[in-house]
Amino acid sequence: MTESELRNQELTRHEAKVGQNIEHDQAVNLDEKKRGIAAANQNSTTARIVSIVYFLFGALTLLLAVRVILQLVGVNAANDFASFIYGLSAPFVALFASLLQNPTLGGTSVLEVTTLIAMLVYVILAWLVGRAIWLILSRSR
Repeated sequence: MTESELRNQELTRHEAKVGQNIEHDQAVNLDEKKRGIAAANQNSTTARIVSIVYFLFGALTLLLAVRVILQLVGVNAANDFASFIYGLSAPFVALFASLLQNPTLGGTSVLEVTTLIAMLVYVILAWLVGRAIWLILSRSR
């Protein structure tokens, strides 16, 4: 064989090897992209679940804030709206009801410190539940 033929064979083998390397790199990149997309989809679902948890705890905190305001301004407890709010929020403040004495601010106004403490506890609990869900269900890329 001549030197030119040997060089051509070597060049052909080199081109084939380069082609194989390119195909392999493309397959690896495709697999990495697929894994990244799967992780992003799962993390998106996890983020939605955490957002739902935060929304529910936020709605509970808002309900308790309305209760505090109604007590603070001394609304008539026999009123249908006030009765509804008190009845709906009662199970969530029951655990904290005997924690300490709520001060009266004159007449029928009451500063429900126990409900404010309950709100703080529920905000912290929401954060902990959200973080736990994120740690358990999320995937790294």
